Amino acid sequence: MNARVTLCLPLLPLLLTGSARAESSSILEFDYACVDQRQTAERPPFDPPLIVDPAGNRIIPEGPIFTEPLCPEGTVPLSLVGDPNAEKGNPLITGDSSPMFPDADCDGISWYGSCYYYASASYQRQADGGGMTLTIERPTYVSGGSGHTLAEVAAQGGPGNGNIVEVGWNVSSDQYPDSDPHLFVYHWINGVGTCYDGCSWTQVSKTYFPGMNLSSLIGHKSYSGWVYWNSNWWAWFDNQWLGYFPGTQWEGYRQNGLTQWFGEVASSNGIPPRTQMGNGLFPTNPGAAKMETLCDVNSTDWVCWYRDLQSIHATVPAYYDILHIGFGATRYGGPGM
Repeated sequence: MNARVTLCLPLLPLLLTGSARAESSSILEFDYACVDQRQTAERPPFDPPLIVDPAGNRIIPEGPIFTEPLCPEGTVPLSLVGDPNAEKGNPLITGDSSPMFPDADCDGISWYGSCYYYASASYQRQADGGGMTLTIERPTYVSGGSGHTLAEVAAQGGPGNGNIVEVGWNVSSDQYPDSDPHLFVYHWINGVGTCYDGCSWTQVSKTYFPGMNLSSLIGHKSYSGWVYWNSNWWAWFDNQWLGYFPGTQWEGYRQNGLTQWFGEVASSNGIPPRTQMGNGLFPTNPGAAKMETLCDVNSTDWVCWYRDLQSIHATVPAYYDILHIGFGATRYGGPGM
């Protein structure tokens, strides 16, 4: 990938701005700025944890696709797009304490003005994080004023599993200036959501960054996840270290007791929702979106154990569903209406 970086006016607080062009038939621009790197913690000394099945066989992930740095030494990319204060959900949420529309307008889970639907896989097991291989998709999002359609892996622990770190891709023309998938991170503290792509997030990668447009990766299988290492929760995306949330954000959150992999739709355009999940196909279709190598991390052995223990659940299977298709693998999604 070729990168083009131009100097900003000296009075601006950001050091550099730029756009990166993907080597494809279409030109893609990433809106970002290069800012001083604030990394204070030592990064893990190894690549992201190996995917290994119970028999000891290693699963080789693809990626990273992008390897050329977007920013010069001493700086990292920071997204200039996206609404960090947009609402976020989680399959553990059971309802909204202050609904903004009557129940007749939501047959999913009412949560701060949107109706949420999930297609999730999960299992409970003490671990040092979790990961999966997730296909990047571009589902159709229909605006109703607020909402999104996304897919992610979440490592959760603490009381009620309310301490959560999440990484995945997100499509929302209300949150971003386009209808493309964007990389995101998010975290919760004792069941309270924070913000997208910030709120103490420390960026490390010079190649991938939260908020980044991922349209040139559509169809690519990205190995992504979390590991608690050296007192911080580290995220990797496309088999490359992305950054971390400082462990000081939580009190004693050092392991996750629950790992979840899921598609999530937040819709405010009525019943049935008109937004797609995954790639818009039901999981009975072999071409539907996939979540594979569902794994949990043992940081001592530096392994993400690829298991087949997950239970699956869909909020309204008539709109969006999930299907077990093989060892530690699912297809998920649907068209909504």
